[in-house]
Amino acid sequence: MFANKDKVVKRPAVRPPNGTRPASSPHPSRGGNAYSPEVRDQVIAMWQNGTLYNNPALSLLRMQHKFPCRRICSRWIQQFQAEGNTRAKRRTGNRHSLREVNGQDLVNLALYRAVRPKAYIDEVRAYLHNRNPANPPYSQSQIVRAEQRLGLFQKVGSTTSDCAYLPLNQFKHDQYWGAAYPDGVMGESTRDVIDLDESCFKLESQNRKYGKVTRQRRCDARGKYRKGAGTISLLMAISGDERVGEAFSFHRTYTEGGTNQWRFYNYMLELCDWLDVNRNGRSFLFTMDNLNLHKHPMIINMIHSRGHRVVYRAPYWSCDGAIEYVFNTIQTNLQVDVNGVGDVYQLVNKINTIIAHMPHFKRYFIHVGFANN
Repeated sequence: MFANKDKVVKRPAVRPPNGTRPASSPHPSRGGNAYSPEVRDQVIAMWQNGTLYNNPALSLLRMQHKFPCRRICSRWIQQFQAEGNTRAKRRTGNRHSLREVNGQDLVNLALYRAVRPKAYIDEVRAYLHNRNPANPPYSQSQIVRAEQRLGLFQKVGSTTSDCAYLPLNQFKHDQYWGAAYPDGVMGESTRDVIDLDESCFKLESQNRKYGKVTRQRRCDARGKYRKGAGTISLLMAISGDERVGEAFSFHRTYTEGGTNQWRFYNYMLELCDWLDVNRNGRSFLFTMDNLNLHKHPMIINMIHSRGHRVVYRAPYWSCDGAIEYVFNTIQTNLQVDVNGVGDVYQLVNKINTIIAHMPHFKRYFIHVGFANN
């Protein structure tokens, strides 16, 4: 009998940037989408015929939100008397900002992020405004869109020691990647390199530090209580050498004490014996950090006597070691396990299981800078 209002336009599936999201669309009586021109013309026609008011059928339709209320009808009548039409106002919604980060401000943004990648977005806004006070401060959404245009992505932050950038250590770092053996690893195939190091894991490694609850509640959950007890020392070596269905790694775990000279020597002896059996006739290049026990003459002589070589990474440049990212993968997998472990022996079994399910390690070597060969 009466024309219905236009259908509500659905919101887009992908959320637009801040400041550009369309508002929700409530019923027209509460400021939503406008009624169609046919409904407006029908109201004016009923008003002119004297059938708009004191009509019980219209009261029922208004209760069902199928006909405009009296206030809206009165406004349309006033608009018709004043302007001669009942056209709906044009909906503008939230306007997309036409002012974006361009020109020298975009260059300053790129330079600032290169120098201070961990800066908060408000620090970036303040820096750009201080460099060009004539421009009003940019909004957060404008900075985000500019960073997307520059190809910047949010990542987990890390910190490299200031000592790594001392002239001597910077020289050793450049030499490690830019010189051939015995000074560096340039030209070495990933399948001939073995990176090794030690790491420590605790039962606390599985404790999740953060969670989300309502403000008045504690972020508490049932689980195994562990605090300051249970430590595992892991000695591990990985290589970019790959075989079908087999990952090239060698590790040992210790439930008591850390890594000392005697323990490391025995580990290296076991590793060389394992290579003699499983990679007979192959000569490998060992890479490790500058820990004193790694550079002991007894270790160096044993490596050379077995037909292998060794190169030490630059001090404070742990990011050059592929094994460091393997340890990070193990740590992440420990935290993902929702069931957790109750003692150090279960922790050892969990670490062994994680390592067994790591298919290959070549990608870790490529990630730190080795050639894909």
